[in-house]
Amino acid sequence: MKVLGLLDTLESVVLEGFKLPLTKKVMINEEQVLKIIDKIRLVLQGGDEFQKTDKIEKKVEISPSSIQSEDLPETEKGKATEIVQQAYGLAKEIREGADKYADEVLSNLELSTTRVLRTIKAGRERLVKTVQGKAEDAES
Repeated sequence: MKVLGLLDTLESVVLEGFKLPLTKKVMINEEQVLKIIDKIRLVLQGGDEFQKTDKIEKKVEISPSSIQSEDLPETEKGKATEIVQQAYGLAKEIREGADKYADEVLSNLELSTTRVLRTIKAGRERLVKTVQGKAEDAES
C-alpha cells in the first residue's frame, strides 16, 4: 500500500533529522515533511493526483507566435492567441500597479528620511551652539 511506503519515508526523515543535544528533540526539514503529509492525504482520499505530484513541473513559455506555429484548428489558435494576449495585458497591469505601489512607498520613505535628516541637522546645530556657549563661558 502506498500509505505505508509514505509513512516509512516520513519515519526516515524524522530519524535522519538533526538531534538537539541534551533533549529528545529533532530538527527536520519542514517542507519535506509537509510534502509527504500532503501525498499521504492524497492517497487516503483516493486521488490520482498522487502521481501528478511526483512528476517534474516543466516551464512552458507561450507567446502568440508560438501558438500560430502549432497544429491547431484556426478557431483554437484564435482563442489561444486571445488568452495569451489577455495574460500579457493582465501581467502588464500587475507590473504597473506594483511599480506605482513601489513609487508610493519610496516617496513616503523619502519624506520620512527628509524629516529625520532635518531633525538630525537641527540637533547637531543646537549641540554646536551649546558647545560653543560652554567654550565661551570657560574662556571668560
